[in-house]
Amino acid sequence: MRYRLVCLDAGFTLLVPRRTLAEALRGVLATLGREVTDDELHQAWQVADRWFWEDYRKSGSDTWGNDERIDATWRHYHTLMLGELGIREPTAELIDAILAAQYAPDSWELYPDVLPVVRALRTAGARLGVVSDWGSNLVDILEALGLASELDFVLASGAVGLSKPDPAYFRLAASRVGIAPKESVMVGDTVRADIEGARSTGMGAVLIRRPEWQDREEVVPKGVPVIASLEELPEIVLGD
Repeated sequence: MRYRLVCLDAGFTLLVPRRTLAEALRGVLATLGREVTDDELHQAWQVADRWFWEDYRKSGSDTWGNDERIDATWRHYHTLMLGELGIREPTAELIDAILAAQYAPDSWELYPDVLPVVRALRTAGARLGVVSDWGSNLVDILEALGLASELDFVLASGAVGLSKPDPAYFRLAASRVGIAPKESVMVGDTVRADIEGARSTGMGAVLIRRPEWQDREEVVPKGVPVIASLEELPEIVLGD
């Protein structure tokens, strides 16, 4: 076995929204009698998403190591979207309704390849954990989806006070099961957060680039495997 511990990112590695954030926003606005077109939603999403990724990739950002700051980030994200839709000063109640839909466990689902691969790796003797920049509610989501019981641990950044790409976050993950970083691998969808963060501790790293994210403009470090499905992971983890 090449790696004894497999650390997995959550969003777009294991989890995908049942509805996009834009669609969830449309649903909330519809209850208020505000109809929006696909073009309007797409434009609003582009503006908010551009801000999100610029903020997420800022060097030294501590946003994701605290539940309150994570919540504030998402509130600003949705305020930007609403502003693009002509709602310049959204009420706290409106933002609360949007976030409630986003945070609800039934707003998420596992990719079809997740449970079969996780179970195959466990059967082969690998330890597994989730290491994700996410609020403390991640545990509730994974439990509702039946994944938590298949894992050795779940580390949500908002709960532990650390976030990617801080090396301490990855070292904490390895320490949870007493396995050295060099015998561990991180699997995630973001180069700076997942790949560079893990490699800075001596962990292996695998970039998952699911079909819907093939157009991400990121330079993949030389030697880092890129997979389109978790079905490709066991060969990497269990190889000599």
